[in-house]
Amino acid sequence: MTMQHDDSTTRGAVLAAAAGTAVAASAPARAQQPRAKGPLVWLDMDQQALDDAYDQIVYAPNREQVTKRRIANSARARAAIGAPARVAYGATEIEKLDIYRTSQANAPVNIFVHGGAWLVR
Repeated sequence: MTMQHDDSTTRGAVLAAAAGTAVAASAPARAQQPRAKGPLVWLDMDQQALDDAYDQIVYAPNREQVTKRRIANSARARAAIGAPARVAYGATEIEKLDIYRTSQANAPVNIFVHGGAWLVR
């Protein structure tokens, strides 16, 4: 199947239109929105800027798509190399290492350290 296009349409115009649509669709993209600054609470940040610095959705409005891709890629990797060994390094459930090994001798080992994210409460 071939697509017809108008010769006056440039690649840059298409990309610019797509970028504009993506930004318009990402309501939480506060980091790109100009606003009046309030009283400074830390360095050159007002309270909103400080809160935004710890809010991942402000800087990653596509977080849901990235998470879905990560989950799918992780499932593919586990299907290929098997489930990891889980080893605790702390008392809570999240404080565990995932150790991925292969059956090949002297092959590299991947160790994933579970962590978390900064949360504003």
